[in-house]
Amino acid sequence: MGVFETLKKYKWMLPLISKADRETRSTLMKNMRLTKKNFFPEGEYKADIGNLIKCMLCPNVCRFDCGTLQASQTETMSPAYKARIGYYLSIGKIDPTKEENKAFIDLMYLCSNEESCKIWCPFDFSVVSLLETVRDDLNDKGLMPDYCKEQIKKLKSSNTIEGYDIYETYKEKGIKNVETDGNDEVYYYIGCESMKFPEVIKANIEILKKAGVKFSTNLDTKVCCGGPAFNIRDFETAKGFANKNKELIESTGAKVVVSDCPGCILTLTKRYESAGIKIDKKIIHIAKYIKKLLDEGKIEPTKNIQDDLKKVTIHDPCLIARNMNDTSSIRDILGKIPGLELVEPTYNKEYVHCCGWSGTAHWADKELAIKEATIRVSELKETGAEVFVSACPLCELGLAYGLEEDEKEKIKIVDVSELLNKVL
Repeated sequence: MGVFETLKKYKWMLPLISKADRETRSTLMKNMRLTKKNFFPEGEYKADIGNLIKCMLCPNVCRFDCGTLQASQTETMSPAYKARIGYYLSIGKIDPTKEENKAFIDLMYLCSNEESCKIWCPFDFSVVSLLETVRDDLNDKGLMPDYCKEQIKKLKSSNTIEGYDIYETYKEKGIKNVETDGNDEVYYYIGCESMKFPEVIKANIEILKKAGVKFSTNLDTKVCCGGPAFNIRDFETAKGFANKNKELIESTGAKVVVSDCPGCILTLTKRYESAGIKIDKKIIHIAKYIKKLLDEGKIEPTKNIQDDLKKVTIHDPCLIARNMNDTSSIRDILGKIPGLELVEPTYNKEYVHCCGWSGTAHWADKELAIKEATIRVSELKETGAEVFVSACPLCELGLAYGLEEDEKEKIKIVDVSELLNKVL
């Protein structure tokens, strides 16, 4: 974050400080100088104590845009409160080993990784990054929650987060598997959750074929990226998946890896690198790659979109908009579809509100995640569009949970690649 962006985020504080009396300003500056002395504990901790302190002492301006707080309507879910509890758990002020404090441990997992807090934070960090460091200390003490242990068990038993090899279902779903010959142009990396949306995968495969791209999918040897293990902070399991994926990706010979899952991209890049494992390939979301194919004229829409898909609204996946800083690829694709009308929701682009289905919150409290999804669906319905477009399997799952039963026939949730493929 540059100096001007930093100053912009602090701007709201200046009138408050300037209007305060001299004694108040003096107390404020004194307390800021004594932060380390008053709050930093002795000893070694994996938790990011410094940034936890900054967050917990902040006026908590980001709380109005925190999805889990809006869903729960309790200050307990606010970013600064979570940081404060994380700090207390890490330094032992709250004893995490006591049964009566289990709710405080659960609070460290009640985050959907949406990072909307980062948009407003003057320090430019996301609370989930801080909570993950607290999870490190909890794991070291053998206090990983049972719902997280269950996810690790699934990963180890099936190599996917589903608890069974979901990639084996490609035959019954009519997905064509393309095995590598070691000389691919592109490796199409399909996410575990993407396998629940076979029509999206088929659309992506069709688009790549129409563009003349030499690619592979390798579903017979495919495994999870390990993202859930990174969320939980089980690094031994996570590194095992990282090494398997590195070997598979390098065996394709592809210089470019495209994925339909934003979480997979985050994992294959930043998270692997944080674990000391680097894949020396260009790894991008498939929407960004498809935009490139359109720009290069390798594919061209020639048909009008069908009437029942003409008016759409967009749900930006949090990871694409805020983590990958890409709010244009999906819109550029939609803009090239003849006859399509895009109605933007109020909360869009980097200010998008989460679908509720990322991170660890939906394991810790599924009903809370569904409430967050319901809020987001309500925002999308305000546009008057009955077609919700996204580019993330988890978003498409979450939004579906947010629909009322009688809305499921009327409202369509589609991937941007499905729409594009209809007009090629």
